[in-house]
Amino acid sequence: MKKILMISGVIIAIALLTGCGGGGSSSGGGGGGGVAPAPGPAPDPAPYDVLYLDNNDGVGMAGVPYSCPSGSAVTGDDGSFLFYSGENCSFDLGGFNGSVLFDEYLYIDYSDNSGVEGVGYDCLSGTAGTTDVYGNFVYDTDDECTFYL
Repeated sequence: MKKILMISGVIIAIALLTGCGGGGSSSGGGGGGGVAPAPGPAPDPAPYDVLYLDNNDGVGMAGVPYSCPSGSAVTGDDGSFLFYSGENCSFDLGGFNGSVLFDEYLYIDYSDNSGVEGVGYDCLSGTAGTTDVYGNFVYDTDDECTFYL
């Protein structure tokens, strides 16, 4: 009788231990009563877009103050500026002679110096329109212009 009880006990113990094994199911079924995994990191926000403010010679206009709803900064050494698509960004063109009376043209370009055509803008001086095929826009001396990016 003791042998039967001992064998029965071993069989029951094996059955219980088999049901509580440490491995999980790769099918995602049933839990094991463990601790839930920590949530992953939050997704990154949408990446910024980058354009460039250049002159006639394709030289980036460094240090030009600009402001977008996502933040304010100055253009990089290469004339680059960051923004989110759809933002309206204002540029302080103080110190520039303008393209109305002078030939100091500025352009909104891509990294390969090709112009960004069709960007709407208006300036405090009253000039307004869209950038041409070269990315050129009309502005006046010491102007401030808002671009509808």
